[in-house]
Amino acid sequence: MKLHGARDAGATYFLAPVENCDEVVGNIPDGLSVFAVDDLDDGYTAIQAIGAGDTSGLATCEAS
Repeated sequence: MKLHGARDAGATYFLAPVENCDEVVGNIPDGLSVFAVDDLDDGYTAIQAIGAGDTSGLATCEAS
Protein backbone atom coordinates (compact mmCIF):
# COMPACT_ATOMS: atom_id res chain seq x y z
CA MET A 1 0.00 0.00 0.00
CA LYS A 2 2.83 2.43 0.81
CA LEU A 3 4.40 1.91 -2.61
CA HIS A 4 1.16 2.68 -4.43
CA GLY A 5 0.46 5.63 -2.15
CA ALA A 6 3.92 7.05 -2.80
CA ARG A 7 3.49 6.63 -6.56
CA ASP A 8 0.00 8.18 -6.47
CA ALA A 9 1.51 11.16 -4.62
CA GLY A 10 4.03 11.64 -7.44
CA ALA A 11 7.08 9.86 -6.06
CA THR A 12 9.44 8.18 -8.51
CA TYR A 13 11.84 6.80 -5.87
CA PHE A 14 11.19 4.84 -2.68
CA LEU A 15 13.62 3.67 0.01
CA ALA A 16 12.76 0.35 1.63
CA PRO A 17 14.49 -1.54 4.42
CA VAL A 18 16.51 -4.37 2.91
CA GLU A 19 14.68 -6.75 5.28
CA ASN A 20 11.41 -5.93 3.49
CA CYS A 21 12.61 -6.48 -0.08
CA ASP A 22 10.92 -9.89 -0.26
CA GLU A 23 7.58 -8.15 0.35
CA VAL A 24 8.35 -5.43 -2.20
CA VAL A 25 9.29 -7.62 -5.18
CA GLY A 26 6.28 -8.08 -7.43
CA ASN A 27 4.40 -5.18 -5.85
CA ILE A 28 6.23 -2.20 -7.34
CA PRO A 29 3.94 0.09 -9.35
CA ASP A 30 5.09 1.26 -12.77
CA GLY A 31 7.22 4.38 -12.61
CA LEU A 32 8.57 3.76 -9.10
CA SER A 33 12.15 2.68 -8.40
CA VAL A 34 12.70 1.01 -5.02
CA PHE A 35 16.13 1.07 -3.41
CA ALA A 36 17.14 -1.19 -0.53
CA VAL A 37 18.69 0.48 2.49
CA ASP A 38 20.13 -1.18 5.58
CA ASP A 39 20.60 1.82 7.82
CA LEU A 40 20.51 5.62 7.96
CA ASP A 41 23.88 5.90 6.21
CA ASP A 42 22.57 3.81 3.29
CA GLY A 43 19.49 6.02 3.13
CA TYR A 44 21.61 9.17 3.02
CA THR A 45 23.85 7.67 0.33
CA ALA A 46 20.79 6.75 -1.72
CA ILE A 47 19.34 10.25 -1.41
CA GLN A 48 22.64 11.77 -2.54
CA ALA A 49 22.83 9.39 -5.53
CA ILE A 50 19.23 10.10 -6.52
CA GLY A 51 19.90 13.84 -6.29
CA ALA A 52 23.01 13.47 -8.45
CA GLY A 53 21.06 11.46 -11.02
CA ASP A 54 23.25 8.37 -10.75
CA THR A 55 21.53 5.44 -9.06
CA SER A 56 23.52 2.75 -10.88
CA GLY A 57 25.46 1.78 -7.74
CA LEU A 58 22.44 1.44 -5.45
CA ALA A 59 20.93 -1.88 -4.35
CA THR A 60 17.32 -2.33 -5.40
CA CYS A 61 14.37 -4.41 -4.25
CA GLU A 62 13.36 -5.10 -7.83
CA ALA A 63 13.35 -8.61 -9.24
CA SER A 64 16.41 -9.43 -11.29
